[in-house]
Amino acid sequence: MSKVDVGSEMVHRGPVKNRSCTDVFCLIIFIAFLVGWGIIGFYGFTLGDPQRLLHPTDSNGRICGVDETLKDKPYLFYFDLTRCADPSVLIKGCSTPQICVKKCPTENFLAIAAAAQIGEALTKTKLICKENVTVSQMSVKELVDKGHCASYYLQSEPIAGHCLPSLSASLKAAHAKIQKPFGTKQQEDMVERAVALLDVTKTFDRIFQDYSETWWIILIGLAISMLISLFWIVLMRFVAGPMVWLSIIGILALQGVGFWYCFMRYTELKDLPGANNQTLAQIAFTTNLGTYLELRETWLAFLIILGISMAVIVLMLIFLRNRIRIAIALIGHASKAVGSIMSTLLFPIFPWVFQVLVIGYFAAVALYAASIGKSTFKVVGPDNMTNIDCSCTSVIDSVGTCIPLGFEQICGSQCPGSTCRFFETGGNYYVTVLQIYNLFGLFWGLFFVSALAEIVLAGAFASWYWAFNKPRDVPAYPLTNSLFRAIFYHLGTVAFGSLIIAIIRSIRVLLEYLDRKVREYSDTCCSRSMMCLCKCCFWMLETFMKFVNRNAFVLCAVNGTSFCQSASDAFSLLLRNVARVAVLDKVTDFLLFLGRLVIVTAMGILSFYVFTNRIHYINEYIPPTNYYMVPIITTVLGAYFISGLFFSVYSMAIDTIFLCFLQDTEINDGSPEKPFYMSQELMEILGKKNKL
Repeated sequence: MSKVDVGSEMVHRGPVKNRSCTDVFCLIIFIAFLVGWGIIGFYGFTLGDPQRLLHPTDSNGRICGVDETLKDKPYLFYFDLTRCADPSVLIKGCSTPQICVKKCPTENFLAIAAAAQIGEALTKTKLICKENVTVSQMSVKELVDKGHCASYYLQSEPIAGHCLPSLSASLKAAHAKIQKPFGTKQQEDMVERAVALLDVTKTFDRIFQDYSETWWIILIGLAISMLISLFWIVLMRFVAGPMVWLSIIGILALQGVGFWYCFMRYTELKDLPGANNQTLAQIAFTTNLGTYLELRETWLAFLIILGISMAVIVLMLIFLRNRIRIAIALIGHASKAVGSIMSTLLFPIFPWVFQVLVIGYFAAVALYAASIGKSTFKVVGPDNMTNIDCSCTSVIDSVGTCIPLGFEQICGSQCPGSTCRFFETGGNYYVTVLQIYNLFGLFWGLFFVSALAEIVLAGAFASWYWAFNKPRDVPAYPLTNSLFRAIFYHLGTVAFGSLIIAIIRSIRVLLEYLDRKVREYSDTCCSRSMMCLCKCCFWMLETFMKFVNRNAFVLCAVNGTSFCQSASDAFSLLLRNVARVAVLDKVTDFLLFLGRLVIVTAMGILSFYVFTNRIHYINEYIPPTNYYMVPIITTVLGAYFISGLFFSVYSMAIDTIFLCFLQDTEINDGSPEKPFYMSQELMEILGKKNKL
């Protein structure tokens, strides 16, 4: 804050103007990291080929429609789609042969049945076979049995380059023909899973259609959410106190009614002849809750719990009533600050856009880096499991990777039923390192943008608090000035704080990975408990450090000090006022939760009435939908997100003004040289006044 000498004392007049750069070394590290991230991106964009991941790949690892020999074959056809209906294919891949074709099948076809009906010659013209297969030298049955040609196919359409049955009904109809040659329960289950898989694709098509018809109504709903959020913040200036006190009185009233009811039930059961006199310990565990409600001990336990909670709340009201009044007054202060600096309500849009850009760059680098490297092929047995015990060492190495060219001719007799199938692209050590670096860049980038937004908002609201005559003395363009101060002087502090959170988050991700590996190889009670304990500890550490960072950024924006100095000062200041911190935190959480609940519930009810055509005078403007819950859920989630943006600004205003208030009470004494900057209401609560 600006400081003016009065004898040997220092008088605070707002955020410091003559400040210097803080945590420069951390800024240099961050810039070097960004340069490295850029080099990784350039390396991935230069050497990677995302088409290998975005386009379908056949069993030989060639890209349909992209490879030189497959330019005219953009679609991937599966010999037996039912073998791809098991969830394990997401990890192990689908064991059925996959080839690129010019177009997807336009009819249902069963090779063996067709050969008996229309003859071998005409059937062979309809077969879909692998390359370099001489159809004329073998019968239809031999072509199918040896896996050279598909035994059946269904009327399909290209979806993301894959030939998938166009209607789930066609799969069910064709199954009546397919069941005869196979006729197993496992086959029946796979077909049913394939039907469910196809139903999902149709559901997504209908959902997309609903969005294309109702997008403008959803936008109107989101605009209404913005207006309600703004209205709620303004409303807090006037009704925060009544809402808090009425809520406390309501809770006490409900607890009193519950206490009375439990006492009456306990008395009735005590005096009732033949009542169940068993104790909770004598009754074995049961899902019939009515059994417990017939016991006197149950109602006695409820009675004790309600009595203790009522006593705690009454004692809190007695000893913390002034602190609750201070919290309510500070919330009203924050509402005035937000209303005075309306640009802060639009400011979160900009960090949100930058976070989207960070995520987009991360996704692009991850995609290109994943496509670096050679294609890997592995031996897959008839049970869709990787088969590394195959003894054909001429084209198979020790880890089960193989060479697809000539595999069936060389290893067909030694590995019956096995195929050499495309497994993945890339997967080498260097690509893994690049992806780890890229993931850490995502964490650091997102937390950096979030921290920059916090320090900018803190500087703007601190300028408002430290204006003696509000809003007359509030400097012009407080948000813009705070943004320039943060960019020119405190990017190093922002990088330092965000680096700490990024490291902790990376450790948490590593623990999640280790937890999955431990469950695969040693799933014991002890190992699960240890991993759960570690994850819980680092979650608590991240939550605590976010709290420390947030308050450190406030004092950095106000005093212009480094991260460590700001964090130390903020933590000491809060520790000296821990009761006020606890009360303000809980009151703020309650009001913000209540606000989001009101906004989300209101938008959910309104959108339900709109999309179910219950508001008759607007029905002609509302398009019909396949699933009316889709736009309703989207509107509700959008309202939750928008209210979160507005309330994040409001929460930052409360935290900033609270820290400034604590500094005000400790540094100033109300004299003409050091007057209080708090409102008259706060001075009355504290029993203080300005002598001027």
